[in-house]
Amino acid sequence: MMSRNQARLLLAVCLAAGASAPVGASRGQETLVWVEKASEGFISLAYGPLDPAKVPLFLLSCFDAMGIAVLDVHTQIDGVKPGEALTIELTAGEAKSQVEGEAALDEANGVMFAEASDIAVKPVLEVLRQAGPVTVTIGKTSATLSDQGRADGVSKFSQDCQID
Repeated sequence: MMSRNQARLLLAVCLAAGASAPVGASRGQETLVWVEKASEGFISLAYGPLDPAKVPLFLLSCFDAMGIAVLDVHTQIDGVKPGEALTIELTAGEAKSQVEGEAALDEANGVMFAEASDIAVKPVLEVLRQAGPVTVTIGKTSATLSDQGRADGVSKFSQDCQID
């Protein structure tokens, strides 16, 4: 089984191009889209800017070969320290999923965000399959994710990711 630090390192390597982008910078003015990518055992479903060099707001990653899934929510979370436990709640319609994670520090820009390693993928996908926007809540912080294009991304991610 992969350790949490190894999962972080692998995820960091996969997202290295986006690490230099400021989290949340001008998000209100950018078009955010759902994108699914699959490459050699790494599958991701992201909701973020069209520019792949920028960090997505929402990132669900599946490492099939290692049997591990990771959820990152890149939105400023105030009042927490790196490693502090937190709950990421996803809701859409009547569906709800809670994922236990922790606060993490994006060293490139000093912003705190939420991450959860070795998560169950199916409950998250059940929320993402619902019609309408998805609300992600972490303590007092929340973000709304559009449903435009989400169904297609979730469908492709579900086919490619073999983790429960």
